[in-house]
Amino acid sequence: MQPDPRTNLSNQLADTLKNRTVEPDDKREITITFRVSYAEKARLEQRCNGVVKSDYIRARLFDYPLPHPKLTIPEANRQAVYELKKIGNNLNQQTKAINEAVKIGSQPLTSNVKEYLQTIKELTALLEQTHASLSQPISDED
Repeated sequence: MQPDPRTNLSNQLADTLKNRTVEPDDKREITITFRVSYAEKARLEQRCNGVVKSDYIRARLFDYPLPHPKLTIPEANRQAVYELKKIGNNLNQQTKAINEAVKIGSQPLTSNVKEYLQTIKELTALLEQTHASLSQPISDED
């Protein structure tokens, strides 16, 4: 039984594209502007789905691989994530300072210090969970 010619062609094309290296121009200095209808604009935005329009068009036009979509995080969540990162940095600084003080002997490792370090560890884990939850992209159904 001979393989289907379409399958062979498809496999050859896939191998060629897989092994091809794309080297886009380093410096893009030329701007191209063109008009589209409202329907075309809506269709383009739907197809881009989180990918920058110029990157999407360039990828489709020049057979570059499609870039991964960027996460769209609501503005309120972005502000909350920013604040959570600041809190996380403060907790990390406190942990580092306590561990350093214990290491050099200026702070004994008492049960209170161990309990405080455990609380910081739990808070850090909670911050990471909250950060991950707030960083979820906006779904298309919203």
